[in-house]
Formats: sequence, structure tokens, C-alpha cells
Amino acid sequence: MNIATLILFIVADLLLLVAERLTPLPGWVHLAAIVLLAQAILMLWTAFRRREERLSSGLRNEISGMQQQLSRTARRYKSLLEGAGNAIFVLDAETARLQEVNRKGVELFGYSKPEFPGMWGRDLVHPCDQERFRALINRLNRHGRATESDGLTFQKKDGSVFLGEIDARVIDLGTEQLVHCIVRDITEKVRTEQEIWQRNRELSILNNVLVGMNQGPRIEEVLQVALTETLELLKAGGGALYLLQDEGAAPKLVAAQMLAPQVQGEILAELAATPPAAAGVRILDPQAPLAQAAAGEGWQAVTVVPLLAQNQPIGVMHLFHAEHRDYTSEELRFLGSVGTQLGSVIGQHRLFEELNWKSAELLRSYHLLERSSHNLGLSETKLKQNLALVEQANIELSRMDRMKNQFLGMVSHEFNTPLTSIISGAEHLLQQELGAESDQVLGMVRDGGLRLKELVADLLKLVKLEARGDELATSALHLDDSLAELKAQLQPLLLEKRQTLKLTALDRLPYFDGDWKYLERVFSELLLNAMRFSPEGSEIEVTGRVVESDVLKARSATLERFNSDFLQRCGDRCYLEVEVRDQGIGVPAEDQQRIFEIFYEVGDIRHHSSGQGRFVGKGAGLGLAIVKGMVEAHGGMVWVESGQGSSFFVVLPLEQEAIQPALF
Repeated sequence: MNIATLILFIVADLLLLVAERLTPLPGWVHLAAIVLLAQAILMLWTAFRRREERLSSGLRNEISGMQQQLSRTARRYKSLLEGAGNAIFVLDAETARLQEVNRKGVELFGYSKPEFPGMWGRDLVHPCDQERFRALINRLNRHGRATESDGLTFQKKDGSVFLGEIDARVIDLGTEQLVHCIVRDITEKVRTEQEIWQRNRELSILNNVLVGMNQGPRIEEVLQVALTETLELLKAGGGALYLLQDEGAAPKLVAAQMLAPQVQGEILAELAATPPAAAGVRILDPQAPLAQAAAGEGWQAVTVVPLLAQNQPIGVMHLFHAEHRDYTSEELRFLGSVGTQLGSVIGQHRLFEELNWKSAELLRSYHLLERSSHNLGLSETKLKQNLALVEQANIELSRMDRMKNQFLGMVSHEFNTPLTSIISGAEHLLQQELGAESDQVLGMVRDGGLRLKELVADLLKLVKLEARGDELATSALHLDDSLAELKAQLQPLLLEKRQTLKLTALDRLPYFDGDWKYLERVFSELLLNAMRFSPEGSEIEVTGRVVESDVLKARSATLERFNSDFLQRCGDRCYLEVEVRDQGIGVPAEDQQRIFEIFYEVGDIRHHSSGQGRFVGKGAGLGLAIVKGMVEAHGGMVWVESGQGSSFFVVLPLEQEAIQPALF
């Protein structure tokens, strides 16, 4: 029996002794009662102990669950802290020392995690924003929460800075107070917002320009507003806007801000010396006169923005900066857009003024037209009569032209036979030695006959060329060899006039197909004209080159004066261009086209410095007409350019075209 059981029986016995004082019991009953009472007490004690053990076990399980929940909560908090997308710092509210930082904070500032606990919160803020940081702490102490949405300038471990938004609040843990701070890097956000603001400002300026364009002729007001807003956007201290006037007039100042008269005068001088070109926005060289004059007034950079209307400069805007200015590509694009839009506004304004003037003129003309309507009715009847006469005259002219060709052909054929007899008879009589005087007369008759026979041959040639009755006998030709032979034939005449004929760069030309019988006559006529009208002792030069059709089209203003159809049919072919250049006094511009017409001769103004003859070959106005016909029969063309001397150009195709043009 253990001590607990003995104590139990003693307690039971004492209880029975108390009971026997009230009611005496026999001995055996007393003993049995002691046993039963002890068992009852034991059962109660056992039940109490079991309940206590159950309560203790439940309490232990509850405490274990709370510990596990607390551990999970701590891990969850740690995970949230480390996985947060923003930098999170925990500081002591009293000392402002850093106690904890998450992974994002370590990455953002570049410090290792063990370095943070020994740092103060202000150690992360750049010196320039320490005052704002202290103000943030004061607000935090007063209100328990403070934010800085505009951002503070923070400094990383490597010395670099960034703009950060901070949200701080006080956490009361009972025994201590902590400050929970969230820091977000808003550098890129602020930069993007600034760019968006600048783009919106640029669009606003351009929109104001467009609105001004549509509101009529208030040009000075529109330009002044555009200049002011551009200066504000680009942080320029001063500027001016000038409009170019008609040739000979000085540029007009229409808007200016903060510019001294000396600088404005230098701008006018620069515009007079070098008018603006459509070359885009440019920053003046510091050594330029205008830049130096601006530097004397405190300006360190001068930007020139041309104002363009239909890609032509119509004005110019100058921007002056007190410090050196480098533009981004977006700013340069914006300035270019401003120049184009303002140029359009100015062009529209000028067009509006011109339309107003023309409207007034049109109104006056309308009144005149009303007064003249009666006369117009009478004139209409006369015009119809005149048109009928013109139509009849055209028919008659066409008939006369056909008769002319028939007549020329008939005369040429009919003249050949008697001319042959005259020339033969004169030569026969010359062989008879009839005397000096008779020989002289017969020689004149023979020479006149020969000259007349050549004229008849030229007429026949022109008739055939016009009627396309003479087919080309083409073969492969090389201009260098062919002209070398022609030069040898002309050498006696060259020696007589002490002239030189220079063939330049002909040996590098390719072969081409042509009728040398025609081309020999072409170059012979051109060289004889050059020799005839160049002074003695001068040089005549023949040069050649291969040109693309694009090169010829670039000279369309000249070529269309001599043959309007040539460029339309030249296609994409290559051509051989030959130039015969002399040193005479040239051909007047009003005669340059007509010297290639049949029977055309001009007066003394066309004499060259030799003063020895007419310009056209053989004095009848046929030589250059034949040249034109023979060249165009090859699918080419001929023209003249004249200045100090004359240059006759012959263009021959290196590839023949299918359809030849009309000649005359």
C-alpha cells in the first residue's frame, strides 16, 4: 500500500469518526464504511486527475498549434517582405535606424544585407533632399503616416542617384514602435511623364498654329504666340522671327523677344549675306558673326529654324539660349515641324492676300466685262468668220506646202540636165584656150553652175529627207577614225586660216550604227561653219561622250526649244553626244532655233569675229537645215548653245528606235 492509499484511508476514517459522533456504528459497519468511502474518494480523485490531464494535453496542443501558426505567419511575412516588388525598409521609430530590408531594397541601393542595420534612414537620401526628408519624418511623427509622391532623390552605394517615391507609416507593437517604409523607383515614370508633357506641349503649339491658320489673316498674332510658346518649351531666353520678302527687299521682323537692337541688326546682315536654305534646323558655329554678336549680349547658343512653304524657305526663326544647348532628335523633329507649319501659315496668309487682291481685280474685270458684253457679241460673229478664214488658210497653206515640195523636186530634177550641159560646155571651152578674158568669164560660168548644181543637190536632199524617201545605209562607225579622215581633208583650209582642230576624248567612245555619207556631211557642215566664223589663229574643238537619257532630260529646258518630241521618245537609251565648239562671237538667243530652218538667214549680228561671211552654210540657208534633217533621220537631234563662241551639239542614239520622228 502506497502513501496515497494510506492517506486516503486515514481521511475516510476521520470522516467516519465525525459521523459516529452523530450516529454510533458497529465495528464491522465502521470498517466497511471506511473502505467504501475510501473507494469513492479514490474514484473522484482518479476522475479529477484524468480531467486535469485532458485539459493539460488540450492546452499543450493549442499552444503547439499557436506556435506553428505563429511560425507560418512569420514565414509568410518574411516571404511577402522578400518577394515584394518594391523596396521595403523597417526602421526604429525613435532612432530612425534601419532594422530590416527586403531583397528589392538590397538590389535597389546596392548595399549588402548586413550593411543596412548599422545605417540611418537619412544615409540613403542624397544631400540635396535632406531637408525634404526631415520634413517627411516630422509629418510621420505628427500623423503616423507620410508620403512623398513627387519623389526624393536617393543615393546608391556606387554614388548614382534615382528619384524614389516613399510611403511611410508607424507600426505600434506595444513594447516598441517601428516605421514601415515602401520605396518605389519612379525615375523612368517621371521621365516618361515629362516626355508626355513635352509631346503634349509640342502638339498644343502645333495645334495653335493650325488653328491660327484656319482663322484668317491674323498672321502677326499667330507668329508671336508660336514664337513665345516655342521659347518656353525649349527654355530659350530670346528669339526672333523674320519673313523673307520679294527679291531686293529686306527681311521683315514680325515677332521678337528679349533681343537687343545690335543682335537684330546682325540677323538682318546675315540674312542679306546668306539667305536661309531648306537644309533643316542648325546650331550656328560659335565663330559665325551672328553667334559672336549674340555672345556679346550673353547668349551662348543660337539656333536657326527655316520656315518652309512647299519646301522653299519663306522665313526664319532664331532661338537664343543663355547656356550651351544640345537638342534631342525629338526636339529637332519638333522644330522642323514648327518650321513647316509656320511656313504653311505664312504661305496661306500670302495666298489669302493675293486672292483678295485678285478678287478685287476680278470684280473690276467683271464690271468691265458687263460693259463689253455687247461688243463681245459682235466680236463673236466676227471670230467665227475669222476662224472659217483661218481654216481655209490652213487648207491653202497645206496645199501650198505640197506644191512647194513638188516644185522643189521638179525644179531640182529639171535643173540638173541644163546645168550639166552648161558646166560641161564651159569646161570644154576652157580647154580651148580662147584667151584670158574668155577663160575668166567661162570659169565664172562653170563655178556658178557648180554652185547652182550643189544647191539643187541640197534641195533634192531636203525633199528626200522630208519625205523619208532616202533610206540610211548604216554600218558600224567609230567617230575618232571617221573625224580623223575628215580633219585630214580640211587641213589645207585650217592652215590657210592658221586654225587648229582638236579632237578630244573621241578614242574612248564606243562603236555605233550610222550612215557615214550622212554624218560626214553633218560634221563637215559644222566644222566648216566653225572655221568660217572663228578668228584666225583660234582653236576648234570636237569632244564626245556617252550620256544616259536622264542626263538629257535634265537639260529639257534647252532641248525642247529645238525638238519638243525628242525627250518624249528617247526612253531609257544611251546616246552619243558630240560637241563642236568654236571661238566666234556666238549666235543671238532669238536666232538659235531659226538657223536650222530652211532658207533662213540672219543679218550682220550673226557675223563672227572674223567678219567674213554669213553664219549659215553656203549662203542659202540650207546647210544647217540639212544637218538637222540628217541627224534626226538617225533618231538624234542637234542644237546650239552660245556664249563666248558657239557650241553645236549632235546627239546620236547608240540603240536605234523603231519609229523615226518627223523632220520639218
